[in-house]
Amino acid sequence: MDRTARIPRPPWSIARRLAVANLIGLLIITVILAAFSYAQTHQTVYAVERGNVLATAHLIAGEDRIREGFIAADPTAALQPLTTELAAQAEVDWVTFFGTDYSRVAHRDPAQNGTRYPDDLTEVLAGRDQVDTVATGPAGLSLRALVPVLAPAGEGTEVVGIVGVGHRVPELDIAVAAQIPRLFLGMGLIALLGLLGAALVGRYLDRTTHGLGPEELAHRFALLDTALHNVSEGMVLVGRDGELKLYNDRAAELLSLPPLGRTVRGEPGVTRLADLDLPEPLAGLMDSGRDARDELFTVPGRILVVNQHPTRSAGSRAVSGPDTVVTLYDRTEVQDMNRQLETTQSLTDALRAQTHEHGNRLHTVLSLLELGRLDEARGLLTTGVAAGTGPAGPAAAAQPGPLGPTGEPAVQALLAAKAAQARERGVRMDYRLELDSPTGFSTQDLVTILGNLVDNALDAAAHPTLRAPDRWVEAEAHTDSEWLILQVADGGPGPAPEDRERMFELGYSTKPAGPAGRGLGLALVRQTVIGLGGTVELALDSGTVLTVELPLPTPPPARATEGDRHDR
Repeated sequence: MDRTARIPRPPWSIARRLAVANLIGLLIITVILAAFSYAQTHQTVYAVERGNVLATAHLIAGEDRIREGFIAADPTAALQPLTTELAAQAEVDWVTFFGTDYSRVAHRDPAQNGTRYPDDLTEVLAGRDQVDTVATGPAGLSLRALVPVLAPAGEGTEVVGIVGVGHRVPELDIAVAAQIPRLFLGMGLIALLGLLGAALVGRYLDRTTHGLGPEELAHRFALLDTALHNVSEGMVLVGRDGELKLYNDRAAELLSLPPLGRTVRGEPGVTRLADLDLPEPLAGLMDSGRDARDELFTVPGRILVVNQHPTRSAGSRAVSGPDTVVTLYDRTEVQDMNRQLETTQSLTDALRAQTHEHGNRLHTVLSLLELGRLDEARGLLTTGVAAGTGPAGPAAAAQPGPLGPTGEPAVQALLAAKAAQARERGVRMDYRLELDSPTGFSTQDLVTILGNLVDNALDAAAHPTLRAPDRWVEAEAHTDSEWLILQVADGGPGPAPEDRERMFELGYSTKPAGPAGRGLGLALVRQTVIGLGGTVELALDSGTVLTVELPLPTPPPARATEGDRHDR
């Protein structure tokens, strides 16, 4: 194991990054402001000091004792005391006197007397002032004014000497004058307050982001977004103001929402509940924000199981309540699978019963043959063959056998299976199928309508309180002009008056709920019939009769055959 390997440090949180960014930004702003202030103050101070040293030099050069000192027999002795006296009076750093030959006549340092000035003094000797910025060693920069000294009055106007006045301008004084210390102190206080605010913001961000950094948040967002738009259930995030903040692709499919699967506040394409064509009960639930668990709602072509819960607070308190998360599950597919499973179970039970019955008959026929009773054996076999070709009862003569011609074989198979199921439940079921050609409707729609109607009729006719003559079901399918008529009747007592108006409502049933739930079959029938442009009616006439009328689809125009074209 490599002991030198280091555990990678976790990335900085958003709050820490913001705090560091603020400090760096504040430092940059402070440096820029300090540099700008220093430059402005430096320019101002040097302009003022330039005027001061020049005015001081003119005052000194205009004094009579200075003029007389330059023409005295010993200028050094006359002017040397004045170098310190005048410097103190004028509050300058030095005063120096130069002769016209560039030599220092009087200097604050007597050792410098008689030395030559190294720079050019031509302009000054010509009677013009000169101000220079010079370096004076460790003291820093200085401003130096050189002014010509004229001869005393009555002696002419010639230049007899030069006065030099200098004053140092320390950079520290300029910095103080520029308020740079105060500027840094103020910025330090602002930085301290900023750090305190960043700490408070950091606690809030750590609470709302659960301490995750930007990279982790981005990774989790990408993961959750991918999962959200690939789950089989529809998910919708409804805002407090009725705005659909987010929904996935499955929700868009189930609710016929705009194709955009992601909506964000303030951007074009924001969807609101008021703008959607949703059924009133479902829209009311989503707008109310209340808790809902496994509630059933119908939308065009579907039955949805809806759950709704408020979102968990992420550290902030909403003023008008939290958002709500709505999950949608399509119950229609499950219901179709349950119905197909029940039909398959019915066929299985019917085949099992027929196998058992045929076994008993074969044993009986074998016994009759052994006893030499050929006529009885032939009659029993003939009866068994007749019973296997179609349902017994008055309608049997008009009903083609299971292998006979029909325009809707799936419907015939369904009714045959339901007839077998009816016999198992002690119910007599007769059916008539008068469809010589396909109707144009999908097999799924026809099986949904007839299957649920027959199931409802069987439940009513198999009620244990009914007498044997009332335990019957009749089913019929035929065409009349441009309509397909589907009719199912049973000998049950029929729905009570208070139940007749609600028997087609989703989730409403007068029977106890089973594993697949109740109140779905007739709701599916009505929904399918309305979707096909038909009607469903209830009548009570010596039994309960449910009649469905569907307009036959208009057949496409037939294409002309080759023979037809030749005939023309």
